[in-house]
Amino acid sequence: MTDSGALRRVIGPGTLALIFANGTIGAGIFALPGLVAASLGSATALGYAICAVLVVLIFLCFAEVGSRVHDSGGAYVYVERAFGPFAGFIAANLMWFGVGACVDAALADVLVSTLATAVPTLAQPVPRALTLIALFAFMAGVNIIGVKTGARLVVVLTVLKLLPLLLLLVVGIPHITLSHVIPSSMPDASTLGRGVLLLMFAFIGGESSLSTSGELRNPSRTVPLGLLMGVATVVGVYFGLQLVGEGVLGADLPLQTITPLAATAEKLLGPWGRTLLLGAVSLSIFALVNGDLLLSPRCLYASAKDGLLPAPLAKVHPRFQTPYVAILVFAAIACALAVLGAFKPLAILGTSSVLLVDVAVCLAVLRLRQRGVQTADSPFVIPGGPLVPILGAAACVWVLSNLSRDELLGLSALVFFSGGLYLRILRARQMTARRNAARAS
Repeated sequence: MTDSGALRRVIGPGTLALIFANGTIGAGIFALPGLVAASLGSATALGYAICAVLVVLIFLCFAEVGSRVHDSGGAYVYVERAFGPFAGFIAANLMWFGVGACVDAALADVLVSTLATAVPTLAQPVPRALTLIALFAFMAGVNIIGVKTGARLVVVLTVLKLLPLLLLLVVGIPHITLSHVIPSSMPDASTLGRGVLLLMFAFIGGESSLSTSGELRNPSRTVPLGLLMGVATVVGVYFGLQLVGEGVLGADLPLQTITPLAATAEKLLGPWGRTLLLGAVSLSIFALVNGDLLLSPRCLYASAKDGLLPAPLAKVHPRFQTPYVAILVFAAIACALAVLGAFKPLAILGTSSVLLVDVAVCLAVLRLRQRGVQTADSPFVIPGGPLVPILGAAACVWVLSNLSRDELLGLSALVFFSGGLYLRILRARQMTARRNAARAS
């Protein structure tokens, strides 16, 4: 196997929190307030409260396993340590391909389509493909130069992405009409479940933030602190924007299911406010995809390091000390998928993949505790014994039970393909071992 080298531990709690926020707060937040209002009416606060509890349960589990296992690879490494290489390999494919490449490709397609509204030439096949290639090449180069450079760009883009949203909060809060945000009725259980399901999709994405576990300073402290800071940031921003949207637009908010925040900004700030928020959509997508190019290639790197993927993917650049081959391969795959432009199936596969990974990570907490897996440092331990991991896994299963037939079929296909690929790799390694043994004898 190729020597993987040593990755630098340079990421602290604040940077991890911003990476988490960047991975979660994507383009969906700009449409979320109107969609949630259309689903839950005036009872959106209850939906946010339930969703916030579910998200905290899930990421408390990520915090504990991340403080016990410090290697790069995130969920792949956690699941592999808990349930073995077969389950870990499936989790790795779900993360880097389903959650990573497919979602990045879908978002990049949306980004170029958004830019094409201003530059119509980009809607043509060749200019569109060239733009996507240039976009992924630039982001791959930034992340190859160094994890610190890539992380800094993620921080800068996340801050720039959040500024228009925070401006909308500051300007909008004084203009909230209380009668618009006080619930006039409560939805039934079925309606509430659909609303929470919608919100859960909006909170998905932060799981990839721990793919850089091997590059975190003092992981036992950085992981729980960074994740909880990130969750608090996301919940606060989402809830605040919902209140501003409802308080300013009132009954018009459910009608704004495409650009509700842009409509809110236009009412508060005039036409330039709408332009600012629409520009933030493009920046948000770029920041999200660039951030994932920092994270998802670590799954390829970790799988190759364990001998489950071709050895060159485990190479670390001699100067920059980053997994440059994994970054280049991942960027090429995501770019190819984006050029194909199959947005809907890519988005479906990404959404269902992350939910199954969350189930596995929640259950991994119990397994790692049972086996006593930890480093020399004392791990973060969730209070309440097995309660939080069990509740977190149950919440994920509940969300999965509400997926459409197409989503479940797409997820099953990826899982079975990953399992078959692993068995083929294992068989090839066994045959190689037998041949080597025969030669030696």
